[in-house]
Amino acid sequence: MKIKTILLSIICFLMLFTLTGCAKKTVLTTNDFVSIAKKLEYTTEDVTDQYASNNYIKEATIAQSSDGYQVEFYVLSDEGNATSMFNTNKADFESFKGNMSSETSVNLSNYSTYTLSSSGYYMHLCRVDNTLLYIKVQDTYKDSVKTLIDELDY
Repeated sequence: MKIKTILLSIICFLMLFTLTGCAKKTVLTTNDFVSIAKKLEYTTEDVTDQYASNNYIKEATIAQSSDGYQVEFYVLSDEGNATSMFNTNKADFESFKGNMSSETSVNLSNYSTYTLSSSGYYMHLCRVDNTLLYIKVQDTYKDSVKTLIDELDY
């Protein structure tokens, strides 16, 4: 009986320990995105006006690198619209998938990510609650973009 209690305690502890890795991601604000991008020497621009006809896009910001590529950050009206935008862009990325490609996909708690390297491009999407990070750059800039992704935790 004592062994069963000890084993049950160990199993409960292990389950609790492994489930902590599935914690929610913290949602970034546009100001957070801008601050981190500027720290990494990107120039930023509010492009919300370009989406005035889309009432579900509340804020849109681009971060431009000195190399000419850009990273896009969106705040949407709700999680459903963010999920829809994520799925639409993921399908678009998948159309670039060639014979030699590498992809990862995660769908947990309050976020989804999709990354694809194929046909000379590095593509990354991350949705956290009602926000979306969109990246499509030439493979040449993959390492620089990954640094930004790590800093954003997206």
